[in-house]
Amino acid sequence: MSEYQYEAECHGCFTIQPVNYIPLCKSCDNKKERDLVRTRSYDFSTLTSHLSSEEAKEDVRKDIISKYGSNLELFSDGTYRSLN
Repeated sequence: MSEYQYEAECHGCFTIQPVNYIPLCKSCDNKKERDLVRTRSYDFSTLTSHLSSEEAKEDVRKDIISKYGSNLELFSDGTYRSLN
């Protein structure tokens, strides 16, 4: 059974396509996973939640940063910018 079971609007890119339970499309879900690792939210990422050592988690983080860069792809950086 596929994780992406129904079509709806993705909450990451706002396009209609197959989404998961969050609902995020496959591309946005991958971005979310990379952002979780970049921000060291290891327990929430399916990429690193099963790893026991901090060294292994940091190795995954370094690998993601070397392949995709250090900038967040889907998450906000947490700073508020007024529109005025």
